[in-house]
Amino acid sequence: MALLPLLLFASLPSLSAAQATGGNLSNCRGGCELGELCVSNPFLQPGVEDSACQKCAGGREYWPCNFETVCHCNAAATDAPRVPPAPRSGEKANEEVDACRDVLTQEVFNSVVRPSTLEGNALFTYKGLCDAMAQYNQFHDEKFAGMGTEEQIRRELAAFLAHTAVDTFGYSVIREEMHCVDPITGTDGNVYCKPCKEEHYNPQTKACGQSYFASGNPSYEAYCDGTRQPPSGCGCDATMVGQANVPGNPGAEGYVLASEAFFKRGALQTEWNYEYYGASLALTGTDYLCANPDLVATDPVYAWGVAISKWMEKMIFGTQGATAHKQALKGNFGGGIKVLHGALECPADKWTSEVHVGMVKERVSQICKSGSALGVYLEMDRCDNPRDGDCLACEGLKELYESCSADGTCPDCPRWTEFVRSSAPTVTPLRVESPTWDDWANNYGTRSSARRDALTWPVLASVLLLSVATLVTAFCVI
Repeated sequence: MALLPLLLFASLPSLSAAQATGGNLSNCRGGCELGELCVSNPFLQPGVEDSACQKCAGGREYWPCNFETVCHCNAAATDAPRVPPAPRSGEKANEEVDACRDVLTQEVFNSVVRPSTLEGNALFTYKGLCDAMAQYNQFHDEKFAGMGTEEQIRRELAAFLAHTAVDTFGYSVIREEMHCVDPITGTDGNVYCKPCKEEHYNPQTKACGQSYFASGNPSYEAYCDGTRQPPSGCGCDATMVGQANVPGNPGAEGYVLASEAFFKRGALQTEWNYEYYGASLALTGTDYLCANPDLVATDPVYAWGVAISKWMEKMIFGTQGATAHKQALKGNFGGGIKVLHGALECPADKWTSEVHVGMVKERVSQICKSGSALGVYLEMDRCDNPRDGDCLACEGLKELYESCSADGTCPDCPRWTEFVRSSAPTVTPLRVESPTWDDWANNYGTRSSARRDALTWPVLASVLLLSVATLVTAFCVI
C-alpha cells in the first residue's frame, strides 16, 4: 500500500518529467513559464489565498510575492496535486553525476550508516535513501544531491548524513522513544505505542514511571496543533486520540495507535501534524501521510523522504530562503544547524539543555566521519561574502570543533583531513597527496574544467609561437 501513491503520483500528466513543479520559482512574478496558475503554499504561510498569489503574475513585488515559495506555479487543473518548490540555490542541476551511482555507493553508505538495532537496519536502508532521492527530485527543479559540482554534491551528502545520524541516534531509533515506550504489534498488524510525559520518563532505562493517562487525561494531546488544520496541516483533534485496546494483548494499558500520533519519526526528526503535512505534499502531492504518519517508521522511502523534504524546504524567515541544502552547497556546516535547530543548538557554546549540548557536539563528530567517507571538507562556519544574507553562522561551532578534536571527544576529526581531497574528490575515499594536473586530466574528464585548463596552455603557447614566427617572416620579407 505504501507504494500506491508513488505509482499514482508518477503517472499524473500534470506532473510529467517535462513539467516538474516550480517552473518559475521566483513567486510567479511576470507569469508562469508553462501556462500554469500562480497558487499559494498554505503549508508555508497559512492565510495566503490563491487570489493574492495570482497578482504576482501581473508583476506585484511586495507581499506575498517577495518571499520565495509562498507563491508558486502549479498545473492549472483544479484537482492537480500541489507540490511546493524548494527555494533556489542558484546552482545548476548536475546532469552528469548520479549521487547514488557515482558518489554515495553502497560501500560508502555502509561505512557511515551502521544501525545497532534490527528496526534501524530494516528502515534506514541504502535502497530506501536512493529511492527517496529519486522520488523527491522527480518533481522538483531544485534537486537534493544534484546541484552544482561533484564536490558540492559530496558536501551535501556528508552534511545530510551527519545530521541524520544524530537525529536517529546512530540510525537505531525509528520512533520517538518517550512517546513510544514498549511498542507492541497487535494481532491486527498495527503498532501500538505507550506515550509518556517527560517528568515520568527515564531516558537511561527507557522506562515510563507513570501512564500518560494516569492523572485522568482522557486523550493523548501531544503534537496536534489546532491552529494548523487543513489546508496548512494534517487534520487532528487533541481530544480524539484515546487509549486503545491492543488486539491480542488484553493486559496492555496506556497504549495509543501509532498511526494516529504525530510524534517524532524520520531520518531528520519530523513532528507535529503540520510537518507531516508539508512532507507529504513534497513527496506525494497529497495529504497521504496524514492518514498514517507511522509509515515514516515502517517504509524506508518515507523515513528518508521526510528528511529530504525538511532539508530542502525548511527555511528561516528573514533570510533569502536559507535552507540546510543551500548551506551545504556553500560548504557551510554550521549554517545547516542554524536552519534545522535554531536557538536550541546555536550558539554552539550556549547551554540550552544537556540533550542539545550533546547533540551539537555529536553533529561535529559525525561530519568528520561522513566527510572522511565522502572525501570532502566543510567549514564549521563559512560565509565567503559577509553581505550574503543567505549564509548563516552557528556561533561557537568552530571553537567546539577545535576543542573536541584536541581532547579526543570527537575521535574522527583529527583524522578527517588525512582522507580529504576537497579540490579533487574521488568516488572511493582514499588517503592521497595533493592532486597534480595529470591527475585531473587523466581522472576527472568532463566533470571539471581541469582537463580543458591543462590542455589550454600548451595550445595557447603553440598559437603564440606560430604568431610570432609569422610576424618575423613577414618582417624579413618586407
